[in-house]
Amino acid sequence: MGGGNGCKSQKSRERNAAKVQTGGKSQLKQNQAAQTIVCSVCKQSFMCTTNAAQLEQHATSKHPKSTPKECFPDKL
Repeated sequence: MGGGNGCKSQKSRERNAAKVQTGGKSQLKQNQAAQTIVCSVCKQSFMCTTNAAQLEQHATSKHPKSTPKECFPDKL
C-alpha cells in the first residue's frame, strides 16, 4: 500500500518547480531575438525568416506613399 494522492501531488509540485527553475521549454526569448528585420518607416519588426514577398506586402499595404525599398533598404 502507501503512495496516496498526497504523495503524487507533492512529486508533481516538485517536478513543476524544477521546470520553472530551469526555464522550461518556452521559446519566447529566442523568438524575440529572431526579430531582426525592421521597417524603417514604422519600426515594426519581423522574423528573420520573413520572405521578400511578405515584406513587400507590408510596405504596399501599410505605407502606400513609400516604396518597399524605402521601408526595407537592406532586404529589398
